[in-house]
Amino acid sequence: MRRKTPVLVGIILAAILVLSLTATAMLIPANDEAKEHSQATDHSQAIDKTESGNWDLERIDFIHYVRPDVQPKAPKAESCYKLLGVKWKALPVNYVINPTNLEGLKEAFVTAAVSTSAETWDIGTSSELFNDTYTIDSTAQYGVQNFQNAIVFSDYPDERVIAVTSIWYTPKGKQIVEFDMLFNTRFDWGDASLDSTKMDLQNIATHEFGHSVGLGDLYSSTCSEVTMYGYSIEGETKKRTLEEPDRTGLQVLYGA
Repeated sequence: MRRKTPVLVGIILAAILVLSLTATAMLIPANDEAKEHSQATDHSQAIDKTESGNWDLERIDFIHYVRPDVQPKAPKAESCYKLLGVKWKALPVNYVINPTNLEGLKEAFVTAAVSTSAETWDIGTSSELFNDTYTIDSTAQYGVQNFQNAIVFSDYPDERVIAVTSIWYTPKGKQIVEFDMLFNTRFDWGDASLDSTKMDLQNIATHEFGHSVGLGDLYSSTCSEVTMYGYSIEGETKKRTLEEPDRTGLQVLYGA
């Protein structure tokens, strides 16, 4: 059954950030298509290959949950931005949008919401993070490591999970080489400024793009107004714009 009304989770979700880091690096088969799609690979010496010719990469998954009833207590002091210790070295980054969805959202709406979210991070730094143009591909999938930065709608088997972003990076050089983004189709997506029962696509996409450039989630109530706050709910639109801590973290990574 699809989720039609807000669900407030009554417990604190302790393990929000899921790290898929193992004792040995994730081995990703290299191929010509992968090289073609990877901006970073073409311009950096930081990506190692194993003797078998595979890329030496690791992956982090970020799970974006519905806001719970009880939220973590605020610490005495908080910077309200969190660096992952990885970043893009070759810019700007290309991305691919698969606009196929269950809501009947028009392609123009989906692409406008997503591209506006990417541009929101671009204007927060002097670096050009994302290309102004993007590719539309109805076959693009989440979670396939192919150096294609895919943004898709798909089912995630947990009605508390709004979205998921995964990033792949090099252990040596700490260079991001790919991100994939999934919007969970168990939610009703749309423009929450017009319908507060909707999960706002631009709002969530802006938060998820923060992960794609190297910023982590925040969960204390002190930081509840910043874009990288890790909880959201239907009707929320405040994450469409960056707050000062978001810009500070971004500029530490990519310059003012």
